[in-house]
Amino acid sequence: MPQDVEFFMPIPSRRSRDYERTKAQHLAWPRAIGLISSEAAEQRHLQADYADLAARFYPSATGPDADLGVDLMTFFFLFDDLFDGPRGEDPRAARALTDAVAAALDGPLPADAPAIAHGFSDVWRRTRQGMSQAWCARAARTWRGYLSGYVDEAASRHHHAPCASMAEYLTMRRHTIGAMPTLDLAERAGHYEVHQGLFGSAVITAMLRIAIDTNLIDNDIASLEKEEARGEQNNIVLVIQRERGWPVPRCVAYLQDEVRTRIEQFLILEDRLPEVYDSCGLSAAERATADEYRDDGIRALIRGAYDWHRRSGRYSPEYAIPAGRLGYLEELGA
Repeated sequence: MPQDVEFFMPIPSRRSRDYERTKAQHLAWPRAIGLISSEAAEQRHLQADYADLAARFYPSATGPDADLGVDLMTFFFLFDDLFDGPRGEDPRAARALTDAVAAALDGPLPADAPAIAHGFSDVWRRTRQGMSQAWCARAARTWRGYLSGYVDEAASRHHHAPCASMAEYLTMRRHTIGAMPTLDLAERAGHYEVHQGLFGSAVITAMLRIAIDTNLIDNDIASLEKEEARGEQNNIVLVIQRERGWPVPRCVAYLQDEVRTRIEQFLILEDRLPEVYDSCGLSAAERATADEYRDDGIRALIRGAYDWHRRSGRYSPEYAIPAGRLGYLEELGA
């Protein structure tokens, strides 16, 4: 049921015209970095179709920009898989790995750093190309928040203290869903930078929060069966079930209503963007850039996640087999 759950989604579906090429070629990068080195891992990766997700998140990107988007998605999910086992319940072990990855934000990595850290270092190097120092600093802060979220989740599992409320859960999960690093790359893929003043706007802040929340709600519903199979308790459906005492179908219906409310609010907020542009004193070119970020960034995140969750093999029952049983985690050198 979870992967077939439908949401109110008036945003049109889009996908990069470069999808078929990236799909055919995207294993080359994780192989070269050492992130994938067995047939089992290749098949698991192909089943998820991260090239499709990247093509939906970056619908106007082609060539090297599209490749970078696919490699970012590859990193996200290989990294996330590393926390399916004991590391995901050990905050010290989680911290050791996230620190190893975060070190790439500060400079070159030692040769003996985990393969996943070297993979991130390569993505981060290409992400910075052509972007200003101010933008890179903003993106680095986003990455640090994303990484620290994994430590928080591991601590929650370690202390057998799953989130007691939806509000508490959202506060933690908004980091590890990876939406903000994904949106940062929309600027890099489009070769533009959004006027910094917009990020201080209450309207833009609210639109970003809606995009993040709809993404994580969708993801948690799609992954419910997979996460239940491995004993995960920090899933938004299960959190609501504990908080309210409802059966799963009622929790899912409640979340469908929550998504509808958020999307309706998002559409109202979009109508206020010209006022925001005026208040920030944006030029015609800066307004065009902001509109591109709205369309190829925020809107693409909302709709792209929705489309991909419904077709990706990552959420099929067979994918619930822990990656470690395939020798998958060991391959990443972590």
